Order: sequence, then structure tokens, then C-alpha cells
Amino acid sequence: MKVLYDHQTFTNQNYGGISRYFCELFNEFNNIKDIDTLYSIRFSNNHYLTTSTSVPHYNFIPYFEFRGKKLLINLLNKQYSIKKLQDDDFDVFHPTYYDPYFLKYIGDKPYVLTVYDMIHEKYPKIFSERDNTAANKKNLIKNASKIIAISENTKKDIIDIYGVSEHKIKVVYLASSLRLSNPLNAYDLCNIYGINKPYILYVGSRSKYKNFKILFNSYVNNFSGEFDLICFGGGKFNSNELESINSNITCNIIQLHGSDDLLASLYKHAFCFVYPSIYEGFGIPPLEAMSVGCPVIASNVSSIPEVVGDAAILFNPHSEDELAAGIKSLYNNPTKNNLIIRGFEQENKFSWDKTANETLDVYKSII
Repeated sequence: MKVLYDHQTFTNQNYGGISRYFCELFNEFNNIKDIDTLYSIRFSNNHYLTTSTSVPHYNFIPYFEFRGKKLLINLLNKQYSIKKLQDDDFDVFHPTYYDPYFLKYIGDKPYVLTVYDMIHEKYPKIFSERDNTAANKKNLIKNASKIIAISENTKKDIIDIYGVSEHKIKVVYLASSLRLSNPLNAYDLCNIYGINKPYILYVGSRSKYKNFKILFNSYVNNFSGEFDLICFGGGKFNSNELESINSNITCNIIQLHGSDDLLASLYKHAFCFVYPSIYEGFGIPPLEAMSVGCPVIASNVSSIPEVVGDAAILFNPHSEDELAAGIKSLYNNPTKNNLIIRGFEQENKFSWDKTANETLDVYKSII
């Protein structure tokens, strides 16, 4: 079976969960005889793709940014994708995002669509009026031969919002890619990065639905005297964030970015990891934390409870008090140690091998 993947996420992301998901699939499929993977990716500066030897592509001026760079990469890659579609040398097509450009070229070949979340449909006000993601996704969901949802909650949202038959949707969970290969010890970590106290860890974007503000407020009002707050990824603090941080003189809030080794080290030595998001299609960071023995405190909404199971302290993401109570409950060492043990057990339920084999089953079901 030949499966063709397009360029979209590898044009749009240098780092990110979607491109990492597809690269993990590609790596797993290299070890499965039943599938031959093809790619319509000509240019990309994606980190995960660059470290993979199985996907032929060229870097595109990686160390120089200019206005319109991604638009140019997209144009070149789209033309290359169209050519691959017109060559007709594949059995199944799997687009990596929601641009419907391929519909006029795919003919009667089936395609599988992965739906990562329904955030654009559930919270449209946080996106620009010019954002056409929801409209494009609706079109592709309607015409797809099969839909992969990355959680039961995402499947439910697709059914509720678009009335899709549940038989058209297959839930295929993701997994964690993080491995503790070269960790820093606690002393070096704190010394290098200016960490003065035990710390609470936050990972990823701090945009609106990620709900970082509830953690910030809980930290300032309850924990700034005894903990630092480390934010990994998500870009540098903006002016509003810096103003809030600087107005609280007891706070030590640090923004870091870097390698997976640094991230794994931060998880390993954190007092806890907090995941306060109000909506996630899946939620990989809690699994990352669990994989290296970091206690997880997570919001009790959307797909998050089904990902973390009984291996996290859950809280109402709109309640600063509930979050504070969750953090304080970890002052009890037996509670914290039991949570870490359950975390290892929960994370082991997810694997990219399982993701790949269940995805292959979806492809086979439409041939």
C-alpha cells in the first residue's frame, strides 16, 4: 500500500506537535512492510524532519528570515504536491493540515483526515475573522473517506458540531517522544538558568485558551515565596507579561527554550508540572512529564482527563483556589510518590508503535 503525505505542517511548523506526530508515524512505518510512504515535501526547515533520514527534502534558507518566506515555501511545496497528486502513484492520501487545495486533483482516490482538535469551532473569538481553518476543516471532514480523531473528546466534538457519523471516525491516540537521554543534574540546571528555589513548570504556548493566567495568578498569590515558576517554550514574555511579572517583586518567573534534553531535565527536577488549558485535542505535555517522573496537575476538561487517567491531580481550570489546593497536596510525600508511580504506568499505555499500527488499520479499511 502506498500512502502519500503532503507538505502542509512541514511548511508551517519548524517545531510543533502536528509535525512531530507525522514524523513519528513516518519513523514507525519504516519498520512495517505493509506500507510504502511517499512525501510531497520539497522544502522545509522543520526540526523533526531535518533529523529524519527517511524524508527527502531541502532546507530553505534556514538562517535568514524575510517577509513572505513561509508564503514562498508554501507556494513551491504546493506545486510539488499537486504534481505528486497528478502522478497518481499512490493508494491513499493523508494531508497533514486542512488546506483543501488537493480536492480538485485527487480524483477518486480516498483520503484520510486527522482532526487534532475543534478549538476553532468551540472558541472562534480567539481567532482572526480572516482565519479560514474552521471552514476548510468542515469541507475536508465532509469529503474524507475516514477521519482520525486523536481523542474520544475530539471525536465527540466532531459529531456534535458537524453531525458526522461515528462510524466514519476512528480514535487513534498519540504518545510522548521525550526521552531522558542526557539530563542535567539539579545543581547544574539551577546554576546555569538562575533557578533559586524549587520550581513549578509550565510548558508551551501561553495564548488565551492555554489559560496560563490562572497559573500565574495562583503562583503570585500563593507560592511566589517558596517556588520559582519556569515557562518552557511559547516565546519570550511580551510587554504585558513583563509588566505583570515586574510588578510582583517576590516572583522569580523565568522563560526558557531549548532542546528536548533541557525540557526533560526541567520535568525531572520540577516540584510539579501544571497544565491549566481549557481545551486540548489530546495533550502530550502531561505524558512527557509522567515519562520522567514529574507529578502532573491538570485541568479537568476536554480530552485531558482521558489522557492522564488517575495519574494526575485534576482541577477546575477556572478556579485559582482548586489549583492552589492541588499544588499544596503535593507537600505530602506519599501522595506525590504515588502520583509519580501512577504516571509511569499511565504513560506506558501510549506508544507511537500503537499509533502507527492503528493508523495503518484505518488506511486498510478504505482500500
